[in-house]
Amino acid sequence: MDAQALSTQSSFYLCHLHQLKNSKDLFLQGYNIINGGNTGHVHHLLLYECSIKDNLIYSGLCGIYNARLMPSSVYRYCQTRIIIAWARGGQLNYDYPTKTGLKMLSSTQLLFEVHFEPSIPRNHSIGIQLRFYPLNEKPQYEVGVLTLGTLANSPLFLPPSLNTISFPTYCFNDCLKSFLKNNLVINIFSILVHAHQRATRIILEKNNNFSRLIDQNPFKFHQQEMIYFHEPYPQINSANELSLICYYSTQNDHLKGIYGGYDSNNEMCQAFIYYYPKVESFPLCLSLPVYKNKHLMNNKRNWTNKLSLYIKDELESNIDHLSLCGDNIYFNQKIKEKETTIRLTIKREFQ
Repeated sequence: MDAQALSTQSSFYLCHLHQLKNSKDLFLQGYNIINGGNTGHVHHLLLYECSIKDNLIYSGLCGIYNARLMPSSVYRYCQTRIIIAWARGGQLNYDYPTKTGLKMLSSTQLLFEVHFEPSIPRNHSIGIQLRFYPLNEKPQYEVGVLTLGTLANSPLFLPPSLNTISFPTYCFNDCLKSFLKNNLVINIFSILVHAHQRATRIILEKNNNFSRLIDQNPFKFHQQEMIYFHEPYPQINSANELSLICYYSTQNDHLKGIYGGYDSNNEMCQAFIYYYPKVESFPLCLSLPVYKNKHLMNNKRNWTNKLSLYIKDELESNIDHLSLCGDNIYFNQKIKEKETTIRLTIKREFQ
């Protein structure tokens, strides 16, 4: 994928859709990011598996701000199943554990998304590629990737002039019960956590503090490396619940609050769990906060420290969340609506 300074906005997204035309299904043992010297201009890259079998063609601007430029089927059905995630400062080479592999169906369509920073010099081309390494035989376990956190354009809002503010998200027990049936246990072998420049710490917990899987403190925006685990790997089952908590500082923002969003100047809170064995139709386990005083969360006001602290308390004491888990699927030659379970959940202490 090549990029030039195509946009005057603070950052932009480019996508390329590629259809595999292999004679048989493949399993990957790993991948490399080629031309890694150019990644200093890259915020993140994602590889999606499309959930539609139609032969689609697209290469160009993408992301929520450019949805009108994309074929609707690409926008709707190629941006749910993340199978590879990389963020700024991350490792350029990745190998899956022995006895595992990432499955690529012969008819798979892949959407390669790259978020470029505005630091790209004008009229300067950048080439970024993924190189796959297939296994010679089918592995014992298929790799899956589970995205945690919240939607990029979520109600996340950070008042200005705060030393610290936390933003919790959840993969609720109801979702894990729905997908981890028949005593299924999944093994986590690596995790990538992702946020933007105001993030200071990211914690992933199992069962509300009873088991802390990771604690990136401090979180470094320019060094978002994959976290690897050793055997015996941490496990998740249907009795669990996951909490992803992002901490931020807005002490250098005095005039306005910070919204959640796709742009580098917005904020995010996400984690990508690499695990095995893969659970079908379970690429997402997210939550969206539902605030009672949402009208306060905007920049149509003169900010004071007292007001920032008041809204911080409102945000951190919120217990209402929408739970989202599911997938886009293709069935009987017809595109079904997004098969996503949505629930209003009151956050309580996990038993």
